[in-house]
Amino acid sequence: MPSAMVSRPTAETAGESYSRARCRCGHLPTHHMVVVPIGSTFSFRLEPTGPCAICGESNCRRFQPGAP
Repeated sequence: MPSAMVSRPTAETAGESYSRARCRCGHLPTHHMVVVPIGSTFSFRLEPTGPCAICGESNCRRFQPGAP
């Protein structure tokens, strides 16, 4: 039982920091990035693009962290 009590505040704290990572448009930063291969390896990285892939440039021209 003590482990359940310890994990609960941690989950709540993680949820709060997760919501702060969203863009003002409400979507996650990953919706503002594309997957790009690194050289000829099988590795990839996220590279920022401009607007959100969901709401587009008409609503969100660039990533803006923080709640609306």
